[in-house]
Amino acid sequence: MTLALLVQGLRAEAADTGAHRPLRVLIIHSYAPDFIWTRDLHSGILSVLEKPGQATSYRVEYLDAKHHDSPAYLEQVFRLYQEKYSRDNETGFDGIILTDNHALDFVARHREVLFPDTPIVACGINGAQSVPANAGDMNIILERLAHQETLNAALRQNPKTHTIYIVIDDTLTGQSIRQDFLAQTASLAGQVRLEVLPPMTGEKLLQFAGDRVAGELIYLLVYFQDAARKLFTAEAMPRAIAARAPTPVYAGWDFQLNTGVVGGCITSAYGQGQKAAQTLLDRLAGNNPPHLYDGLAGINRHTYDYKALQRFAIPLDSLPDDAVLLNRPLSYFEIHRSAIIGALGIIAILSVIILLLLQNIRRQRTINQGNAEILALNREVIETQLDLLSTLGEVIESRSHDTANHVRRVAAYSVLLGEKYGLSSEDLLLLEAASPMHDIGKIGIPDAILHKPDRLTPEEYEIIKNHTVIGQHILRVSDRKLFASARTIALQHHEHWDGTGYPCGLQGEEISIMARISALADVYDALSLGRVYKPPWPQEKVLQFIQQQRGAMFDPRIVDLFFEHLDELEAIKLRLSDPVVSAQDSISRQGPVHCPARPG
Repeated sequence: MTLALLVQGLRAEAADTGAHRPLRVLIIHSYAPDFIWTRDLHSGILSVLEKPGQATSYRVEYLDAKHHDSPAYLEQVFRLYQEKYSRDNETGFDGIILTDNHALDFVARHREVLFPDTPIVACGINGAQSVPANAGDMNIILERLAHQETLNAALRQNPKTHTIYIVIDDTLTGQSIRQDFLAQTASLAGQVRLEVLPPMTGEKLLQFAGDRVAGELIYLLVYFQDAARKLFTAEAMPRAIAARAPTPVYAGWDFQLNTGVVGGCITSAYGQGQKAAQTLLDRLAGNNPPHLYDGLAGINRHTYDYKALQRFAIPLDSLPDDAVLLNRPLSYFEIHRSAIIGALGIIAILSVIILLLLQNIRRQRTINQGNAEILALNREVIETQLDLLSTLGEVIESRSHDTANHVRRVAAYSVLLGEKYGLSSEDLLLLEAASPMHDIGKIGIPDAILHKPDRLTPEEYEIIKNHTVIGQHILRVSDRKLFASARTIALQHHEHWDGTGYPCGLQGEEISIMARISALADVYDALSLGRVYKPPWPQEKVLQFIQQQRGAMFDPRIVDLFFEHLDELEAIKLRLSDPVVSAQDSISRQGPVHCPARPG
């Protein structure tokens, strides 16, 4: 029996005796974790190894080859790994994942000593020509950049382009990518001038970028090391070149995005990592994944930065249909989605109310004006309208956890103060019907803010102020007197006599008399009965506050009328106090439903 068959037999025996143990995987990265490309590769790998139901344990090693790649250093790493991993191979790793060429070259050179017969998958590999001859049965996922597709898209987006400068370093990775670029883009030679720049120092490269003129583009590939062997982080050079160049800069990797570059058909390190992990799991499951994968599916995708497109006036309709847009500002609907949907719901309710009222009006017109039935119908319409609007106001208040009778008390207080102020009978009827709608705009305020028991932050307070404008907008469905009055109260009931209120900063008699009356009635009831975010105030403190706000928050004349008729207001509060709901009267929300018309 050969050594390979022996090892396979031992693995099969271990699988039989420990079928439920997690798979053991070793991940070896070519570079250090401070390299964003490596971090994204690692995240992609773990997204597969750590998914629910996948029992896997793993170890991670970093060669740090960007900073250390001398033969002496790699020999020390080999000895270290030999000490750590070459003993007791039958209980070692089920599989190994390698990222980028340095890890592939290192493991291929020492595989027989370190990891004999262990399934290995490598990703982020720079083309088939860079795969070492001794890679054996490893599964290789090539880092295939879509150079031609990116440049074709760039030419469509910038039709007056005559020259594209290709920026790439002279590292081992850069040399491999340069060869692949020249092979992919040979067909573009007759369409546009392509010039691969020679290695430069970082300073000269930035100066070159700043000297570009209209009709020229920059295609930025890897630039981790300049001609003076100075090292750069993955995003440092893309950010510096994009900031300096007056012309668009295109790129090939996802780690170059969000630096000011326009974008392109981007290669995803996350997608490479996912593909590698899934390939390893497929192989360990007994499947036969391809030895060499150079497809783009799930790895490359057209991705562009909205801000960079705007900077260079590149039209959005020139992008591929499936392109991803980064940093696109939210639309008005996306920002105000909940408020708009809530407002539309209110408008729908009000529209139904209006339709019902119109139907009743049509019925009225068909009845003889002198018939007694028309008088009863008129009363029913008015009472129905008042009841519907009052109920709707209660619904709004109940959403903000205020009591059902709050709007009834505010209406009663307002009518009393309006009568003492000298309003006409018609205005008193309008005030009674419209004042319950003062907080209808709260339907558009998020629950997290509306129900918050603690003090609001300045940002949350600014959001809740919007209920005045939302309420005014909701009630724009009709210009009839009732809706006009309700609309005015909803918008102005937080305006102050001294001009310090919101949302318009109105002052004095610029504020509607109905809004001024409703404001005092609302504050009096809210302070006396409490809200979700505070307990009720003692009566003495409430009266002291209202007196202090005479001429500031409130109309001085209305405050004087308030104190002159305080006994009547207190009687209203007592008469319309919130009832105590007994167990018999309460509605159970648990257990089977029971018909209320039959005994339980």
